[in-house]
Amino acid sequence: MALNFLTSTDQSITVVVSCDSDVKASEEQKSNYLQTGNMSDLEHVADTATRFTLKALSPSERENAEQQAGAYTRSELGRLLWVEAPIETDERARWHHGLTDDERHAMSEYQAYLNRVYYEMIRASLTHINDEPATLQDIQNIRPDDNRSNTISELIVHIQRISILGIEGK
Repeated sequence: MALNFLTSTDQSITVVVSCDSDVKASEEQKSNYLQTGNMSDLEHVADTATRFTLKALSPSERENAEQQAGAYTRSELGRLLWVEAPIETDERARWHHGLTDDERHAMSEYQAYLNRVYYEMIRASLTHINDEPATLQDIQNIRPDDNRSNTISELIVHIQRISILGIEGK
């Protein structure tokens, strides 16, 4: 299957995040929702749930986000190690423990680069929170930290979903 890109970035969507206490869903429902963006896939979304409005990013906007994050200076060793890392948590921890200090440093640099890419994508895509103009700083103010991290992760999934479409999306 080839990737197809949106021909217009006029498309925007409104989403919620699963860590919101006003959103109820099983793990399966959350997974389906992240794939479709359809809130009816969730068990319950209260009217008081926080809603984020995201606009689709063009290929050049996604590339710009990567450049702003340091695409040309990122650790290529870190990228290779990131790809090679086991998925299973226990296995990954043991694998990581066996890395040299230089390799751990490279992985750390690459993880920091990925985080910067996510921030830049949100900066370019986020337009509103609860119908009020919003910025990346609004996301950075979410507490506790795991809710902020979860929000960032889910927003990135939604941004990627609306910005890169499969054949059925054309």
